[in-house]
This record gives sequence, C-alpha cells and structure tokens, in this order.
Amino acid sequence: MRIPKAASQERRAATRFALSLDVSYTVVDRRAIVRTGSGRTIDLSSSGLSFTTSQPPLPGQKLEMSIDWPVLLDGAIRLQLVISGVVVRTTKAAAVLQIQKHEFRTRRAGLTARPAGE
Repeated sequence: MRIPKAASQERRAATRFALSLDVSYTVVDRRAIVRTGSGRTIDLSSSGLSFTTSQPPLPGQKLEMSIDWPVLLDGAIRLQLVISGVVVRTTKAAAVLQIQKHEFRTRRAGLTARPAGE
C-alpha cells in the first residue's frame, strides 16, 4: 500500500542517512573566507546535510565543507566528500545545509618524516 505524500510526515525530497562523521567547513562570501569551523554530521542526503557545531553559521551563509569518507576506493584510496551549499536552518548547536554541489576527491596521504641521511 502506498501512502499519499500529503499524509506523510516527511517533507524531504531525498532520503537522509544517519551518519556521524567529522566535518570541517569554511564560511565564504564572494570567495573570501569569513571563518572556519568543525563539527559532526547528523544525517546526509543527496540534497541536504545536518550537522552539529559549537558555533553554527547563520541562515543564508554559503559554506564549503569537507568530510573524510569512511569507505576506501578500490579498498586502498582514501576519499573526501567536498560539499558546497547554503545554510537553510540553525539551532544553538546544529545547522542544516542545502547542498548545491558535491564531489568526491582523493585525499593525499600525510607526509612522513624521514631520518636525516636518507
């Protein structure tokens, strides 16, 4: 049996998946960095992201976000999900972002120190 959309409590167009991952973000205004922050994701869909943070950005602000993805590409390559969008809602400790663009990028491995003489 199919429930009509009007009867459903869910207003979102895309299914959200509960994920708790570290996120870092930059608030941008005309390509200039206004401030940076970090937090944890609450849930994620193809069109939106909810996340916690100690200083939520303001509704209408544009963010560029990055999330270290927990699954390796081909079992060996680390990925990062890079998202840009606009903040649509905030509370004292959380924000909701409407995703405008997203892409997966490969993450560079960290540099390791080598002993002198090598």
